[in-house]
Amino acid sequence: MKLSLALSLATTAHAAPLDPLGDPDQFRRDIEAINAKPLPDGQPLALAVGKAVLADAKLRGRCEPKRMSLTRPEPVTLDGMITALIAKGQIENGWLVSVKLEDCPPADPIRVLLLRASDGVALQAFFAGQGESLAWPSLSREVLGATVSAVSQRLAREDPACKPQGLTPTGSRITGTSPDFGPSQYGIRLKGSWNEAWTFEPCGHRVSVSIAFRTNGTGGAYWDIDTQGMVFVR
Repeated sequence: MKLSLALSLATTAHAAPLDPLGDPDQFRRDIEAINAKPLPDGQPLALAVGKAVLADAKLRGRCEPKRMSLTRPEPVTLDGMITALIAKGQIENGWLVSVKLEDCPPADPIRVLLLRASDGVALQAFFAGQGESLAWPSLSREVLGATVSAVSQRLAREDPACKPQGLTPTGSRITGTSPDFGPSQYGIRLKGSWNEAWTFEPCGHRVSVSIAFRTNGTGGAYWDIDTQGMVFVR
């Protein structure tokens, strides 16, 4: 779930289409207008996503696919990071796309964060994780750092010689949601809680970490890493 954004999208100046601190009703209308625009599709979508997937495969030494299937892009407009980029006039919108590698060994789908420039044309994509997750991009980014730290501490005790660089999960899955778990609101959740299990595979080991998430009602979420219940398999 490593997420490092180095934007190189079109640089033409555009008026900021969004004011998060302005009138709430106008903000809602602006969000709806942004998401009324056509979704990225066709060859531009495939090229941007394919480039991100191949870059990640090279970085992690994984199978480099030639055939991929993509899900429909799902908006993450209300993720705080995305909202801020839109408000600055740097992008038009952002989406998550799930990618299945058709000609590689079986593995969890890859999640890709897709950004469209403020010119409404240029696309740029970034590896955002592997497996299923209900955490939006900025939340995943926040939790990843703490989770990697916890896994690294366990590795230091179990196998001091194992010191992987750029540790990221090789899979994640949703293990439960609360009865009041709310629907996606342009990428975020405003009600309820959920649990996920993130898996790491450093140095031939397998480490599974359970994480509990609870929405705060304002677009963020609290989270708790179950370090005591971490499963380490040599």
